[in-house]
Amino acid sequence: MDILNNGYDGNTYHIGVGVYVMVIGLIVAIAGVFIDVLKHFKKDLGVDSKYLSNSINQSLGLKLYYYRGFYLMYLPVLIMILIFNYWPMLGCRYAFTRYVIGNPYYIGLYHFQTMLTNDTFFWRAFRNTLILSIVKLILNTGFAVIISLLLNEIVNMPFKKTVQTIVYLPHFMSWVVIFSVFRMILSVNSSGVINGFLINVGLIDSPISFLADTRYWRGTFYVMNLWKDTGWGTVLFLATLSGISPDLYEAAQIDGANRFKRLIYITLPALANTIITVFILNLAKVMNLFESVFVTKSSAVDSVASVLQTYVYDKTFAGGNSDYGYTTAVGLFKSFVGMILVLGCNYASKKVRGRGIV
Repeated sequence: MDILNNGYDGNTYHIGVGVYVMVIGLIVAIAGVFIDVLKHFKKDLGVDSKYLSNSINQSLGLKLYYYRGFYLMYLPVLIMILIFNYWPMLGCRYAFTRYVIGNPYYIGLYHFQTMLTNDTFFWRAFRNTLILSIVKLILNTGFAVIISLLLNEIVNMPFKKTVQTIVYLPHFMSWVVIFSVFRMILSVNSSGVINGFLINVGLIDSPISFLADTRYWRGTFYVMNLWKDTGWGTVLFLATLSGISPDLYEAAQIDGANRFKRLIYITLPALANTIITVFILNLAKVMNLFESVFVTKSSAVDSVASVLQTYVYDKTFAGGNSDYGYTTAVGLFKSFVGMILVLGCNYASKKVRGRGIV
């Protein structure tokens, strides 16, 4: 049967290629977590296993018994992972079906064919997701590094701790609260601080609708993200900066290096590994942009604000005719692209610094 054709003839249900791919992939994923596939290719050391408490020569039963306390403590976490991470993966099979409640039937790669060739709204959401996420990631990482360097130069510890606390606080606010604050500040009414200031200094003649104009929405979105997340992003960078040996700075100062040269040749190289690691970890979340866009976008800016997650939400819940199979296919494609981005960035990391983190 053609994998793009309908596999349901009204009486029987045909299992197609997509179902087999999902089942095999799920089995391999679960097995890869719990089984060391290289174990059978390792050389036996020929040493009595009683001297090797964590050796490949020791039987699995003895290992389980020896570390029974640790496994018992890990059991609740394992159950949670299986329920909330692996069990939902079974729903990926609906990406290859026409979802009918109680009786979904297989249609192969039809959803993917439609998504990639006929759905202009999907490509618009995909393009917006990449633009918003990657620009936000670069800006947040860059500003976090800059703020970390500035905070590291503060000598007065009480003042430094106060500034750190003020910078961290927005991270703990929900996006609903942040949007409410910015909507009030950017209001086109008389209460709008920004519009009032711009009109008073003569830069504009009429108020600007920052949150409802496609020309200004993205810039406003980036500013809101910087205000919320930049402070929290400085935590790892400040920890790295505190670990740099003062002897390096003293030696450079004796050799005549000014503050700028010490920054270029000591501080930034020491931060390089942390920056790359943070960048790769955050790159895994590039395709998961949802809450920050969902609470700030409106129909007026849908052309520049619609992302894959909001597209799936609208396609599933906002319309009267939900297509769960199609939206599952979009989600599966989104996960695949995210995996490619992470592996590509990790490969680039190996080429640049000789090692990756995956």
